[in-house]
Amino acid sequence: MRTLGLLTGILAAGLFIAPAGAADHSKKVRRESQDSDMQRAIEFQRNEDRAAARQARLEARHPSVTYNNEANREQQETLPGRKVGDPGPKVKK
Repeated sequence: MRTLGLLTGILAAGLFIAPAGAADHSKKVRRESQDSDMQRAIEFQRNEDRAAARQARLEARHPSVTYNNEANREQQETLPGRKVGDPGPKVKK
């Protein structure tokens, strides 16, 4: 009788302790996952910054795009040619 009570007590204690240990383990795994995600995000941002700096150096040496805010529309309007109107939607008969 006494061993049955002792065995029941040990089993009951195990049932209460096991979920607490599993919860602690899942927190640890989640924390490690968040840490690795943060490390990957930091590394991605560093690579992006390096690429932007490299692109800026390349464009400083060989500018391929000029940023003029002066639009010369006179040249577009004086081109020879005829204006074409919109015929509208086609109507089937």
